[in-house]
Amino acid sequence: MLEKLKSKLQERTAKIKESSVDFLEDSNLKVSEHIREERLTICKSCPHLHDVGLCKMCGCYMPLKTYLVSVSCPLKKWDKVVVVNHTKNV
Repeated sequence: MLEKLKSKLQERTAKIKESSVDFLEDSNLKVSEHIREERLTICKSCPHLHDVGLCKMCGCYMPLKTYLVSVSCPLKKWDKVVVVNHTKNV
């Protein structure tokens, strides 16, 4: 039982680390503050959110995950954001 809990914690820690690295490396990965607040509000009303901000479904730290463009809620409560590049090749 303890080994299973330890494994789960290590898996969740790895997900948090991966999300954090992506977030810190590229500011283009962040959604607007408005979208982030909408997502976080949805998460805060979800029964699967731990008091410490971890989602029981995906194991992610939601105050960070809600900033990321390319992620979505595992329960489909909010989707990833599609970014369109409008630059022209001249």
